[in-house]
Amino acid sequence: METVKFAVLGLNHGSKIARFAKENPEVDLMAVAGFGDGDIAIANDLDVPIFSDYTLLLKQTPLDAVYIALPNTLHVEAVENAIAAGVKHILLEKPIANTVEEGKHVIQACKDAGVTLLIGHHRRSSSKYQLLRKVIDSGRLGKIVAIQSRYCIAKDEDCFDREWYVAKGVGGPLLINAIHDFDDLNFVIGKSPVKVYAATRNTIRGNEAEDSASVLIEYENGVTATYVVCDGTPGPWNYDLAADENESFVMCPGENSLQVFGTKGSFGFPNMDLYYYDEDAFGWTHELKHEHFEVETNIPLKAELEHFVDLCMGRETTPRCSGEEGLRTLKIVNGVFESAETGNAVYLQS
Repeated sequence: METVKFAVLGLNHGSKIARFAKENPEVDLMAVAGFGDGDIAIANDLDVPIFSDYTLLLKQTPLDAVYIALPNTLHVEAVENAIAAGVKHILLEKPIANTVEEGKHVIQACKDAGVTLLIGHHRRSSSKYQLLRKVIDSGRLGKIVAIQSRYCIAKDEDCFDREWYVAKGVGGPLLINAIHDFDDLNFVIGKSPVKVYAATRNTIRGNEAEDSASVLIEYENGVTATYVVCDGTPGPWNYDLAADENESFVMCPGENSLQVFGTKGSFGFPNMDLYYYDEDAFGWTHELKHEHFEVETNIPLKAELEHFVDLCMGRETTPRCSGEEGLRTLKIVNGVFESAETGNAVYLQS
């Protein structure tokens, strides 16, 4: 194909992908689905048709690929409708679905129809995360023992005026923010999570949804990951303010949101700093060496779309985040909620 005939279903988060698609010479943005004055204004600005009913868009528009950014509860039916309309490539926003069973259904439906499925965990396309993974794979850190990750931030108060943002099972920092960090952990460690223990609190605002959580994750290779998330505490210890990859935020560089601890060295992210000892002078009585890695910052969401186009064109064949990878992340989120509810550790189902 010369260009990818593409549509965006849902403009709350999908507007960014729609704009990147409009700029991409290999993408023909055919239509968008949304409603309300804001979405209509976006469609007019992009000079594309807008449908208030996404199913009509699928029936009336010839498409090669779609980006599904609809509410989580609509993911399964949207995938099914896209497949029925003959779409062969689907970029599905995270989470893959609400439940593990639904996620498995989405994966199988795409396999049966020969449809490429990419889950929208866009940080896997970050140039910084790509480099961190290469450093780990190179063996510079030795055997990975543990990872510490944090997403502690103070959001603007008007965020919490939106009803869905504070509703249990829909909003809260676990579903809105931590799901990205959990996928980051899966990507960096490269193995499946097997057990989680978590405690959640809503002591800051008292909404239905949690405003903080502390999580311990065990992986099949013995690595443990500790994680803290809170959306009401000022600080630079979070990916969004430290990574300098999103122009929506006022950057606060200098602090790491993630540390990887290995037997040969440790790595601070996103500052991209490696700490290690020389082999013949190993241990705390010797000089701790430091190496900084320079990397050109990219826009992960844009890079994700470019990767998706490569999949559509056949230039790449392996999605950076497959349905199975998206399912692993969903299992962590659901396990966290179950552990917080029961007070027990939760073994993640296979």
